[in-house]
Amino acid sequence: MKHRCGTIHRRALIAAGAALSASVVIPRGAVRAAAAATAVPAEVAGIALPQSALARKAAAYAAAMCPDYLFNHCMRTYLFGALFAKKQKLVFDADAAFAAAALHDLGLLKNFESARQSFEIDGADAAEKFARDAGAPKERADLVWHAVEMHDGKWPLTKRQGPEAMLVAVGAASDVDGPDPSMTSPAEIHAIVAAFPRLQFKRQFTAVLIDHCKRKPQSQAGTWLEGLCREQAPAAWTDTVQREIAAAPFAE
Repeated sequence: MKHRCGTIHRRALIAAGAALSASVVIPRGAVRAAAAATAVPAEVAGIALPQSALARKAAAYAAAMCPDYLFNHCMRTYLFGALFAKKQKLVFDADAAFAAAALHDLGLLKNFESARQSFEIDGADAAEKFARDAGAPKERADLVWHAVEMHDGKWPLTKRQGPEAMLVAVGAASDVDGPDPSMTSPAEIHAIVAAFPRLQFKRQFTAVLIDHCKRKPQSQAGTWLEGLCREQAPAAWTDTVQREIAAAPFAE
């Protein structure tokens, strides 16, 4: 489905999300924050928010699972990414891209983390399962998985994966680091932030990343977070390339 719009109310989203996620423990603070939020608009900065069943369920699930600052980040991710896609004239699956953007940071939450996988893979696995449980066909759920997993990875790989992955990657980077001025106008940025306020995003997002690195430092080896995880848990990083080569089981 391509860019069809409808008004989605946050309380209705939470109710739908709760029905989908009865087996998951929902942080009380996240639910209270989500319940107090206003309606999600049908269109922001000229970008329509999809209104398909999958998109509504994904927004509901994100609203129920994420603290309010993280939910708003996920919505801004879609909007910034969709602006990029629009200006690049990319044709993309709006429902898959929206679901991936809405759920791309689930892996940072304790409810979704595995013992050893990176937050990108944990989030991708959770988002794919959600999409399949919500009725998405395997091909669309696969788009969601790859868009989540590659949202902060190497751009040449993300680009080869396709427009949905590109949208989520550019959207997330724009919201974290700031949008490219050639991609987004001041008026568009103002409209997006007005619709989904940042809510001290810099401070709160940094805190959740640091907490994740302290819990699972080595899970982020080779990822965007490796540097931060090395800073936060230096004692966990004992292996080096030289040691790995020297330990290979060959007599020389």
